[in-house]
Amino acid sequence: MSRIKQLFAKRELYVRSDGVVRYVTLTPFMQLVGFFILLSMLISASIALFVFAFSDEIQAFKSVKNEKMIARYKERVAELQTDYDILQNKHRITQEWFKEVTNTLEMRHNELTEIFEKNAIISSDLDSMQQRFAKAAQRVRRNKGETRLFATAGEISSVHFESRASTAVHDKNQLALAKSAPFNLFGTAKFDFATTMPANTRDRVERLRIRQQELLDALEESTDQKIAEARAIIDGTYVVTADELLARIAPQTQTAIGGPYIPLNSGAPDMPYTIQKQFMRINGNLGQLVNLNKSIAHLPLAAPVHYYKVTSGFGSRIDPFNEQLAFHSGLDYGAPTGTRVHATLPGKVIKSSHKGPYGLVVEIDHGNGFLTRYGHLKTTRVKTGQKVAFHDIIGTVGSSGRSTGPHLHYEIWYEDKVKDPVHFIRAGKHIFPFN
Repeated sequence: MSRIKQLFAKRELYVRSDGVVRYVTLTPFMQLVGFFILLSMLISASIALFVFAFSDEIQAFKSVKNEKMIARYKERVAELQTDYDILQNKHRITQEWFKEVTNTLEMRHNELTEIFEKNAIISSDLDSMQQRFAKAAQRVRRNKGETRLFATAGEISSVHFESRASTAVHDKNQLALAKSAPFNLFGTAKFDFATTMPANTRDRVERLRIRQQELLDALEESTDQKIAEARAIIDGTYVVTADELLARIAPQTQTAIGGPYIPLNSGAPDMPYTIQKQFMRINGNLGQLVNLNKSIAHLPLAAPVHYYKVTSGFGSRIDPFNEQLAFHSGLDYGAPTGTRVHATLPGKVIKSSHKGPYGLVVEIDHGNGFLTRYGHLKTTRVKTGQKVAFHDIIGTVGSSGRSTGPHLHYEIWYEDKVKDPVHFIRAGKHIFPFN
């Protein structure tokens, strides 16, 4: 402070003009202000000189800085554009995925609907036969104890299909689950992004796909089982095999078709190859089942009476009149006089009159090599040449002809050879539970 006071001490400035001397007093404050003004001017001049001398370098620095900032902005804009393009691409692929999945599920649903409709009407002939048999059986009473005999016909609508996978059946005697690889909706590289989709969307689509697959497996299980049962019923007659009867009832016709062999593309986008093969298997099973059911509907599997006791079987026996060993060509159903006798198959009456030891008899030609005979009747309700439907009443139980009491003598003929009706009746219990 002392040095500053000395430097800016009070001074007097003398000025002489025209012989007159004047002086101006310079106070320390005035000197300090003047010093700062001068210093400011010097600094401003120095800065102006520096800027003038280095203007090119400064401009170049500013340009570099601006270019870096612009480059950073461009990079950010490019990143945002890339993200936007990715989102756009995902959106487009999502639309394609959704369209492909819905088309596939819709195709499978349509195929399932068609197959289930076909399956629902596949047994119409047998259903009508079962229902007629059941209605007749429900009307029958046993005289002793007034016990009713009931029989119920199955209904397609009541059938519950269950997936083989859920039944966990490991019995070697049971049919094995068909090999049908699951359809992975998200397995292709094209739709890898689908794993990032909302879980509820993936779950709903997957549940729908699994349910459709379960229905397919259950339907294939059901048709396989029904085919095995139908073949067992036919083979159980011990008269004709399933294949022989199929060849007679539903012969396979050779259609005039042709063309080059072109393998089905397993990579077809509309439906997985394994699913297509399973649909083909099920359709083939349904076609086979239709023919098997038609064949069964041409077998005399129903009992001709609903209230009876078998009094004599087929084959060798002791004759009731002369007590000698003899051959019995049918089944004797002991039943009260007047019990209704039903046709065991639709056909044409070829005889409705007395026939020696058979007494009053009705014979029906059912076609396909089958003929049935009903003997010892009390009355008949049909005439020769008349067509009868399944389970029509054709007469009543009596004791006409060579008979020891009221009963029905029932015979089944195939290809002009008499056959044991017991096998037909036992096989028919699978169709008519109260046979």
